Amino acid sequence: MRRKDREMENLEDIFSVAEKCQVVHVAMTDGEKPYVVALNFGFDRLEDGLILYLHSASEGRKMDILKKNPNVYFQMDCDSEFVKGTPENSCSYSWNFASIMGSGQVEFLEGEGEKKYALNRILQHLDKTEKSFDFMPQILSKTCVYRIVSRDVTGKRHG
Repeated sequence: MRRKDREMENLEDIFSVAEKCQVVHVAMTDGEKPYVVALNFGFDRLEDGLILYLHSASEGRKMDILKKNPNVYFQMDCDSEFVKGTPENSCSYSWNFASIMGSGQVEFLEGEGEKKYALNRILQHLDKTEKSFDFMPQILSKTCVYRIVSRDVTGKRHG
């Protein structure tokens, strides 16, 4: 990281950013071309990283790409704010933010228990609750649920 003064040096700071963010951008490679999607997520903390939980339809371009190449890179940001400067000093304009990023491999979850757990983590994160939710078996069978385990997650903050 070029700006070491903005680096988040502990995982607690990184987890606090994940708590605030509601969308993660997941980048994958479609042959020679990059492809990025924005997704809602849930997460769990690891001692040395982060597990992201995601869901989507079982078909489509994203699924085709991930089945061929499960390697992904992700990024999320929040606390974004424009900092107004002065016309006399254009370099005084700035942008405050908090962001995290990392990489991993998509792992598709197949078991009903794993899927329920991951979907609960997504809803709990988005709704800021610890309630548990129930899912009908026919919905679970149609929903693609997956996770990304990242042990190289980093964070950066300005402002």
